[in-house]
Amino acid sequence: MFCFTNVGAHWYLIKNTRLIMLLSILMTLFGLIAAFEGYFFLTHLHKPFLIFHPERQKALSKALVVWGVLLLLIGILAIISAWTNSILFIVSMVIIGCVCETLMAYSLMGYFQADQRKN
Repeated sequence: MFCFTNVGAHWYLIKNTRLIMLLSILMTLFGLIAAFEGYFFLTHLHKPFLIFHPERQKALSKALVVWGVLLLLIGILAIISAWTNSILFIVSMVIIGCVCETLMAYSLMGYFQADQRKN
């Protein structure tokens, strides 16, 4: 039979609280990165950045609008999920965020490859 002393139970609560706080901080950071990326895409629709030239490609400009809005929404929801302490909401936002970030990277690289073939 297990018997917890006051010290043991107190240490468990401190350790658990630290993990929850760390998870909240990391999810907030994840949400801020996604929201910043979405904001960046929405503010760079008509000017070149990195290797992309959305002012030359209308399809790329439309893709940036879609990805910008989507990433901004994911970022806001991830920040909200960080402070609700709902594990299901947090895990779903991590999965949705990772899948969308990966799809965004693949789709934008398609525009880079199309631009390179023209040159």
